[in-house]
Amino acid sequence: MGKRKLDSKHPITCIVSGLYAGGKLAVARALLKELRSATVLVGDPAAKRALSTKEVIEYNGETPKLPHGLGNVVVLAHDLAQPSRIAAATTSGGRAAPKLLCVIDARSFLDEWESVDALPEKVREAGKKDLRAHLSEKKPCEILAECVESADVIALSHSEAADADELEMLEAMLRALNPSAAVVRHSGRGGGLVERLATSASEGRAPAERG
Repeated sequence: MGKRKLDSKHPITCIVSGLYAGGKLAVARALLKELRSATVLVGDPAAKRALSTKEVIEYNGETPKLPHGLGNVVVLAHDLAQPSRIAAATTSGGRAAPKLLCVIDARSFLDEWESVDALPEKVREAGKKDLRAHLSEKKPCEILAECVESADVIALSHSEAADADELEMLEAMLRALNPSAAVVRHSGRGGGLVERLATSASEGRAPAERG
């Protein structure tokens, strides 16, 4: 179930999540290049400025709202957003279930995962004032867990710069945390993300069950 090819009759909604803003931007650019046509909803004004496309809309509420009649949609979530909450808000009749793409930095994930440190105070305080920062009270390791465990596809940014043994350990760990997700190494040059999203098996899971 859920093995659906991408075509004009079944536009895709992809929610890009994670703490690593630079990696999310790189993946979003790769997705837009593959999709050729998509509306982008962003939870960060810096992301809006960084993406060189006219179809970029910043959402200011707790979650983005999808206007009727949209084709492909890429949601570039706030760094502290809860992906499953955005998935629930963007699930509507007539559209396929949203796909969740978690982006992590392969060079630093293991250190961040094992750390018990809280978010920097400045980040926490800013998050308390931003409705889009659902997880501002969580530690980075807890936010990473939310993103990884709810994902349909996990993209490893900067995998080419990571230690080979640590990379294999990381991939095995991610598959254990989320056996249903596809784990892909993303170099910034390769394609195939859209196809992995379109054929990922998330349609049997309700948004509330994802994460």
